[in-house]
Amino acid sequence: MRFARITLGLLLTLAGLVATVAGAVAAFWLVGPDNTISTPGREFASSGLAVVTAPTLLDRHGPTLHVEASGDKPLFVGIAQDLDVRDYLAGSAHTRLTRFEPPGTFGTQDLRGRSGKLTPPGQLDWWVAQSASGSQSVSWPMQDGRYEVVVMNADGTPAVGAQVSFGVQVHRLFGICLLVLGAGVLVFAAGLALMFRRRKAPADIEATTEIPLPVSSRIPVLVPVAVGTSEDNAPAYRVSPFAPERLSPFAPAGSKPAAKSAETVPAPVKPNPRPAPVRPTPTPMPAAPMFMSPAAVARAKSPALIGVGASPRYDEPAQPLYDELTERTATVERPDASGPAGSTGPETETVPLAASPEFEKSDEAVRRTAALLASGALLLTTTSCGLMPPKNSLTAPDSRPAVTLADAQAVVQRYNQLNNQANQSRDAKLSATIEGNPTLAQTRAGFVIGRKLDAAGKDVSKPFSYTDPEIGAPQFASYPMRFVVSSGVSNAPGNRQLGVWQRENAGSPWLLTHSVYPPKGVELPPVDGMRTPEKSDLSKLQSQPATVAKDLATYLTGGPNAPQSKLFTPSPGLTSFLKLRATSKAGDTAEPYIASVTDAFLPSGEPLTFITSSGDALVFLTLTEQYLQRVEPGSNAYWTSGEATAFSSMVKYTQSLHQDYLHQVALVIPAKSSGEAVRVLSIDPQLVGAGGQ
Repeated sequence: MRFARITLGLLLTLAGLVATVAGAVAAFWLVGPDNTISTPGREFASSGLAVVTAPTLLDRHGPTLHVEASGDKPLFVGIAQDLDVRDYLAGSAHTRLTRFEPPGTFGTQDLRGRSGKLTPPGQLDWWVAQSASGSQSVSWPMQDGRYEVVVMNADGTPAVGAQVSFGVQVHRLFGICLLVLGAGVLVFAAGLALMFRRRKAPADIEATTEIPLPVSSRIPVLVPVAVGTSEDNAPAYRVSPFAPERLSPFAPAGSKPAAKSAETVPAPVKPNPRPAPVRPTPTPMPAAPMFMSPAAVARAKSPALIGVGASPRYDEPAQPLYDELTERTATVERPDASGPAGSTGPETETVPLAASPEFEKSDEAVRRTAALLASGALLLTTTSCGLMPPKNSLTAPDSRPAVTLADAQAVVQRYNQLNNQANQSRDAKLSATIEGNPTLAQTRAGFVIGRKLDAAGKDVSKPFSYTDPEIGAPQFASYPMRFVVSSGVSNAPGNRQLGVWQRENAGSPWLLTHSVYPPKGVELPPVDGMRTPEKSDLSKLQSQPATVAKDLATYLTGGPNAPQSKLFTPSPGLTSFLKLRATSKAGDTAEPYIASVTDAFLPSGEPLTFITSSGDALVFLTLTEQYLQRVEPGSNAYWTSGEATAFSSMVKYTQSLHQDYLHQVALVIPAKSSGEAVRVLSIDPQLVGAGGQ
């Protein structure tokens, strides 16, 4: 057991030393009280537009990432999803960080491309985290997905130079390092205690007094001899042949001192002629003072207390080797029992060593130490596993909502502000920063008409705004991205605005591309929970969006009595529009210089389709209309007033006149199972041109 105890103690001491050093280094050099592991600052220089980390470098989530940058120019630091960064930097020169080797070595890759200025990154809203104005650092709780860190000039110009450092803050990391340090100290102390622990002496032995021996003294040899008398059968233990009456303190209890005989000790003969003095009969001298109790003496004589390898007594058998310890026996005394016949000492019995109290105490100490070590190992393993951030689980291409609710509301507010400014000055260039076709085409045409009919600017549009916007943001995995807004109109309380905002690429602004104004009496589909259509969604619809666009164009061309009219439930605005066109045709045909009138509608562009939470499809269409008037032979015709004069004024045409309209339509295609017709929500026309032949 002593060898096993020393071996276990040595192992614990080494393990504790390693844990102590590792915990101290981690706590006070690598981590610190802020729970952050940081890399030293590294100089990155790129002739391109940005320095970007590869998505594989941020492959875990949970901790907080800290990025700090400094340079000669104002820098921007941002974190975004890979699909946004990839589209933003597509075709542009930049530097990519492809690998990281602790403590601060990065592998880089220079990608060639254009070096033209990009949209300033601070104007884009798809960053999940970005440095504040005047700051060049960012902190971000790492999320599951493909994300990248971007460092670039704040104005989007090329030639980026920055000193960048990265840090990862792990919750309770400093405390765990201290825990490892403390556990290492405890294990180290336990190992030392096992290696140098001394066996505790029994209580009866501790109560005795040690007798110091001079260095030059000799330990008397106990020589058992036979006693001359017949009643003494046990050997007598003599301290000295010259003092047989003195007994050794190790003599068994009940022994008697031996009488001095003439054969054993002859009387000395002296040459002195004087007669020898008569010696009195020697009386038995008491044994040496008993500094040890009888029980202690019996225990000291027990083989169980003689160490392995000690010199045996001449009258005892040889001691067994260490590998025979399992076969050894121990003497357990019973002081209260009577001894064997002729003995007054305590009774002893022989038991296996494994059952002795000393062995059991030593074995119990080893078991407790092993249990403590196992508990510490389990604790360290548990804390280490909880400390390691989990790896990202997203392997499919990233997708995200087109916009957050807060960003969408900011887009609408920005539109309200800039749109009113553009309307007041009829500034088409300013409108182009917030609108896209077909809405931009209608706005430009309206400005042209307004400048023609109201050159003084007395009848400009009054300021208005979209109120209480409801946002529908589908998931997208690539650009372009779109979201739908349903809102009120401040200057038209009887209508709502239903529009689509689109971002063509990651570096472009949000533009209002489709906008209609259905009356409040028309039931609009909920925009919350909208998504982009899949093939399975389209197969469940009453009709495909492209087919519906063609049928609607045919319906409008043929009028209320067209066969396709049965496929649609018209809105109040569509019914009024058809009546207006029928009246215009009849009136123009009655003119003597007009031979005939035709009105043709055609789909323009691809329909925009969104699947609602109910499974129906909300579709935005664009239709073109040409209202054609054929002139009677020998006659001529021209416009003298009206909106058409903004595009053709006082120009005489001998063959035909035409007016070109652009219509925006919103409708709902129900599912096949409903059996309902397609509902037209709104149709909004705008004259965009006029001319003739």
